Amino acid sequence: MDDLIVRRGGWDFDHVVLGTRDTREGAAWLAEQTGADPIITKPEPGEWYWSAALPLPGDAMIEMLGPHPDHRGFHPMKTALGRYATPEPIFWHIGTRDFGRLCEVAGAAGAPVERIEHLDSDTPRGRRRYSRGILGPGFRSARPCVVHWAERPDRPEMRDPVCTATGFAVRCPDPAPLNKVFEALGLTLRATEGEQRLTLELDTPKGPVTFSGPGLTFEGVGAILAIARLRVRHLLGPNR
Repeated sequence: MDDLIVRRGGWDFDHVVLGTRDTREGAAWLAEQTGADPIITKPEPGEWYWSAALPLPGDAMIEMLGPHPDHRGFHPMKTALGRYATPEPIFWHIGTRDFGRLCEVAGAAGAPVERIEHLDSDTPRGRRRYSRGILGPGFRSARPCVVHWAERPDRPEMRDPVCTATGFAVRCPDPAPLNKVFEALGLTLRATEGEQRLTLELDTPKGPVTFSGPGLTFEGVGAILAIARLRVRHLLGPNR
């Protein structure tokens, strides 16, 4: 099972996502915290989000995720990002070499891969083709999303990272089922017991830095109520 997950820089995560209410604002905050300048990407066509990326060794990265300013439709995650005046970890991705096989293994372990998307677009630097999904049922930040990069544009600015991950931890109220999934997928990470929290520790040009937050949960009946509240917030907010 070791060949199913891509370990980047010695860690199980492909990238850790920090939520922000504004991508440029969040990227500036990340630069201030770390002493390293994130790369602000071009938004993907039609998407609700806009990202900046801070490279880590082994092609891992921190993604700063904010709402696309030109997107006018409702998306629950886009509206939820409005609460993050200070960025926090909100979810994370594992990378795989075989998306179909990972879906089979995760489903058999009780975590079906949901909201699967296969994306393919051309960029000025080359083709970007990948598959992604979330480990269900529902959405919980402690469970990773999954991505398979089939093709990625060459980005020289992502080489030679100056920040290095020194720790990554996942906490949740009932870690045993999640750890069973981690074990089935071949992850070395194990969740610990407590209130849900994601924590990423870095060594940076400005010294040790820790990013930590409780993340988000959209599951069952609670998800319906949470999304309804976010829709109301969207309707009341300016173009959100």
